[in-house]
Amino acid sequence: MKIIGFMTGTSLDGIDMAVLETDGEAELSFGPFAEKPMPSEVRAVLETATKDALQWPRGTAEPDSFATARRVIADYHLQSLGQFLSENGLNIRDFDALGVHGQTVLHERPKDGVPGRTVQLFDGAYLAEKTGLTVVCDFRRADIEAGGEAAPLAPVYHRALAHKARLELPVVVVNLGGVANITVITSGGLTALDTGPASGLMDQWMRQHTGQWFDEDGAVAAKGRADMAIVADYLSHPYFAAPAPKSLDRYDFTVERVSHLSHEDGMATLMAFTVESLRHEIVRAGVTPSAIVLCGGGRNNRHLVKVLRERLADIAPVRIAEDLGWRGGAIEAEAFAYMAARSLKGLPISFPGTTGVKTPLTGGVIYRPESARRSA
Repeated sequence: MKIIGFMTGTSLDGIDMAVLETDGEAELSFGPFAEKPMPSEVRAVLETATKDALQWPRGTAEPDSFATARRVIADYHLQSLGQFLSENGLNIRDFDALGVHGQTVLHERPKDGVPGRTVQLFDGAYLAEKTGLTVVCDFRRADIEAGGEAAPLAPVYHRALAHKARLELPVVVVNLGGVANITVITSGGLTALDTGPASGLMDQWMRQHTGQWFDEDGAVAAKGRADMAIVADYLSHPYFAAPAPKSLDRYDFTVERVSHLSHEDGMATLMAFTVESLRHEIVRAGVTPSAIVLCGGGRNNRHLVKVLRERLADIAPVRIAEDLGWRGGAIEAEAFAYMAARSLKGLPISFPGTTGVKTPLTGGVIYRPESARRSA
């Protein structure tokens, strides 16, 4: 199948799109990809929906802002898709499906017998009608309803990439987004978990102090001195003693602990929290990997990568996705194209070792255009 995958992260900085030809198993062939910035008016709608989601009581009607955000994010995808096709000389009729993550505005892991909640806003039926293509989205719903964490989901694709690259196992793949997560790939299977914040808290701190969206190349953090007592305080959270698999929301941790620090020292401390929480969970995984591979937007933060190389050197060499010929900025979009193919074939996308679901489980809600349904 020839599929376009889409990813919009919790940083609300833009949209990633990637073409993948795949059977949903071992076959992978890569087409064009692009990263486009998110317009401020779209971001504002999604920020409102996120704020409402964080205050949404269980058992009550969803906030009104969700319906508006679903259509706005779908229109943003449609507009971005049109630009992507035009810029790359692609014909929409050459594709079999679209795989869309949607916009996460809420993620609560199962805890103390209380089921989890996860919300990825999107309007799959609308996009299917507008494009005439099958749309697969809402990939996390089935897993959360089955008692799983519903995150991380990309590990099944990380495994396919590792096999294609013929990497010596075990290997650890790290995604550095708003939240950091790891995929531990062994000959026996997959283990995955969120390890702590990646760029989320650092981006929040940067916006709070300067209005800028991120600390480019980690320049601010490089000037500061980390308060390791605060880092230890962060790491005392019960989450870090809990067993894998486990997942986090971008807002499970705050910048409150560093509020008294200078801009530079606060950034250095938050970066140290990212690094030390990642190291903590890789050590707890109990494997000796041949490599630790960095993916996601955080791999572009030069100072973060430098510190990670230093702190993880005794575990394994740290490599950047591009070192292996992977497209680091496209991996998540590719992953949802890959999972769309698996969903259409009824293949599992989550596993006991990745989300804690009891048995391997397929997922993804499939929307077909009305014209296709009428002719079926």
